[in-house]
Amino acid sequence: MSKIGKQIRLERILDRKTHRTVIVPMDHGITVGPIPGLIDLPSAVDKVAEGGANAVLGHVGLPCTATEAMAAILAL
Repeated sequence: MSKIGKQIRLERILDRKTHRTVIVPMDHGITVGPIPGLIDLPSAVDKVAEGGANAVLGHVGLPCTATEAMAAILAL
């Protein structure tokens, strides 16, 4: 893996000014079933993005439900 490639991928989730990130796990529904607040994933991810998260961790179906707004703000 090249150093440039790694840097490009890290810049997708790290804040360029602070070099910090907030990653929100949203894959709990797979192991424990539906959770209030995570049933409507697009709405939940929009709220997380608006709150300042840089990325979300989710199951394989999460990117399929992504809105354009999510994709512009978050690393999925």
